[in-house]
Amino acid sequence: MGFHLYIMRHAKSDWSGHGISDFDRPINQRGHKNAKRIGRWMLDNDRIPEKIVSSSAVRAKQTTELVTAKLKLAPGVVLYDKDLYLAGLDTLLECIQLYKNDCKSLMLVAHNPGMEQLVNYLINTKVQKVSMTTANLAIIEFSKNDFDPEIDKGELIALIKPKELN
Repeated sequence: MGFHLYIMRHAKSDWSGHGISDFDRPINQRGHKNAKRIGRWMLDNDRIPEKIVSSSAVRAKQTTELVTAKLKLAPGVVLYDKDLYLAGLDTLLECIQLYKNDCKSLMLVAHNPGMEQLVNYLINTKVQKVSMTTANLAIIEFSKNDFDPEIDKGELIALIKPKELN
């Protein structure tokens, strides 16, 4: 078994609050429900990452907290990184390089368009591009733990969409 990389876009944002900055925008009711669905799926399918790095924007933090609420994670597993807020491909690749050491699985929770670009960059997409709508979770497997995300390609082993879960 190789390295598992979990890529998740934050859950659906609440756009009803006027005067709230983009960084401080929370998730809405559907977002709460979908984040919990993904967390339940991860628990039920024994897909528990060793490290989780999330954007520190409110909607990403809320998503991360709801997903991990039932996963019984050890202290220090979840980290918040302000550089992931609206991060582009290069920043996301740097984040993977920084945090992938000393573990066999890593999860990133952040924003589009970066997350969609990242997934499609990391896999061999010869047929169709992967769409990362809100709260989607892509799981990519690399054959070796010391992979280089800038060079090595992984295999998309699952794309979990909350609307397809019960």
